[in-house]
Amino acid sequence: MKSYTRDEQVESDVWLLHEAIDLCQEGEQFYAQATLEADDYNIKRVFIHMSDIRKCMLSRLTPLLNVVKPSQVRPIESKTFYQQSSYKYYAKAELLIHEQPLQQVIAVLVETEQQVLTQLKHAAKKTNNQRVAGQLAEGIAWLQMSCDTMKSLSIVST
Repeated sequence: MKSYTRDEQVESDVWLLHEAIDLCQEGEQFYAQATLEADDYNIKRVFIHMSDIRKCMLSRLTPLLNVVKPSQVRPIESKTFYQQSSYKYYAKAELLIHEQPLQQVIAVLVETEQQVLTQLKHAAKKTNNQRVAGQLAEGIAWLQMSCDTMKSLSIVST
């Protein structure tokens, strides 16, 4: 089993942190836009909450970039697994919002959020930084609760 140097661990943490931040930014942008287009009050409330959770996660994760590696933080330039995966799902949901019944949109969003949660859980497990892991775990819990609320709306609206 390969042991990693401190610099390699920090580099990995920076990468994971950027991935989590990018994923939260995409979700926040999607839900902010979806909120504007939602007609149903309950759905609008859930979308606002999902957007707010992302904003809160971003406000807590972004400052950690300075803690993880203050002098050499750089943005990740290439599209990675996280970005491609979340973008693909949010794009699908965005199309459905305009074309499909609400139940189908919610089903796609629940599926999307399960993927996002999986990706964030992966980042939390892989990071070597306890503060990053703690912030990710807290955000994951918030997202899981909101996802469960969205799932219950899907059941109610069918």
